[in-house]
Amino acid sequence: MGGVGGQAPGRTLNESESEMRGARRYLPLIVLCGLAPLLSACGLAARGTSRSTEAQTPAAANQGEREGTVPASATPQQGPLDPAGTPQAAVERFAESYINWSWRTLAADQGHLAASAVGEARAAELQAQQQTARDAPLRRGRIFNIGVIVAVAPVRGGGPAAWIIDTRERTGGSGEYAELRPGFHVTVATVARVQGGWAVSSWRPEL
Repeated sequence: MGGVGGQAPGRTLNESESEMRGARRYLPLIVLCGLAPLLSACGLAARGTSRSTEAQTPAAANQGEREGTVPASATPQQGPLDPAGTPQAAVERFAESYINWSWRTLAADQGHLAASAVGEARAAELQAQQQTARDAPLRRGRIFNIGVIVAVAPVRGGGPAAWIIDTRERTGGSGEYAELRPGFHVTVATVARVQGGWAVSSWRPEL
């Protein structure tokens, strides 16, 4: 969750739950059968570009680029918190936390994600957490983000480490953030084997 990006308990959707379930029913086929080969063929999994559609969303609501270095004030990591039992479980758990946040919970959410990740993903969340503390528009706009995972698939030829995640998300809040429409987003992630299981090592929104 960079710039603004985190989790929000107790949020409400303007859309019906049946619409969300409909999205879950039809998009996995598109992502699993079409998107994974496309991203693999284009080499996007190795590029780490930021979401190209974020320009449609006010800047303060964007999660932004998550790459970075560990802040000097951060304590050395002994190991990721509560590693997942499988690569897919690590990706899904990270995604759920990454796409659901509010202005009240964001900094804590970013800290939790950093503790559960390694490498680039951990560094990005720690860096984003520091930015959140200075983000006045986030608090002023009472911004939140809610979403669901539509599909998760391994990148073809990427082994157990590379994954594609498709999510449907809505950013909201007061003022200019009140009328934002939900949208679908794709992220390429990598995981690493750690003591006790698996942890996310990079998280790169593509579109």
